[in-house]
Amino acid sequence: MLGDGADLESGAADRLLFFSDAVVAIALTLLALELPVPDGKTTGAFWHSVQRYDGNYSAFLISFVVIAAAWGQHHHVMRFAERSDARLRTLDMLWLLTIVLNPFATKLLTTEGHDSLATHALRFGFYALLQVLASGAFIAMVRHMVARGLQSPLTPPRIASEASWQGIGVIAGFGLSIPVFFVTRDAWLLWIAGPVIAGQVMRRDRRRAAADRPR
Repeated sequence: MLGDGADLESGAADRLLFFSDAVVAIALTLLALELPVPDGKTTGAFWHSVQRYDGNYSAFLISFVVIAAAWGQHHHVMRFAERSDARLRTLDMLWLLTIVLNPFATKLLTTEGHDSLATHALRFGFYALLQVLASGAFIAMVRHMVARGLQSPLTPPRIASEASWQGIGVIAGFGLSIPVFFVTRDAWLLWIAGPVIAGQVMRRDRRRAAADRPR
């Protein structure tokens, strides 16, 4: 016998999570497939080849960490989704669009050539903009889930605020780097600073909430 509407919506939320996990796994796999293979018949030649592709390997690690962190946040929140609706599915598809574009954006980071500062800013700025859009879609997803009561009653009360802080950290770090790239090629350091600062603020608020909790 078919279940009621609530059962169907619950199943839809599970399928949405499984589908999102599969897409992220494919995106991570595509990152590895783009890695160049070093060559050389001697040890010295081999390591010289590795050094020649060090930018590709660095870009792979950066993108792997970025996608893994985005997936971790998404999985942590969406596992509490008890029901799904059209808006949530649309926002999730927008988030997945930014994920599947990451391998392409990573290739832009490793484009060879002595490009100008403006061209460098455009390539790295596109990558940064992609992460800003991903975090924006994620925050909108979380807020919609909470506003419409799509989450389980067992959902931790601070999950929305913590997810928002994590997203804001990414938006701040990657977003601020976009104009800064037109001034210096080292603007990528903001990609690290933004999430780190947001994480510290989140942990401070968590400790403060724990201290204010009645014993």
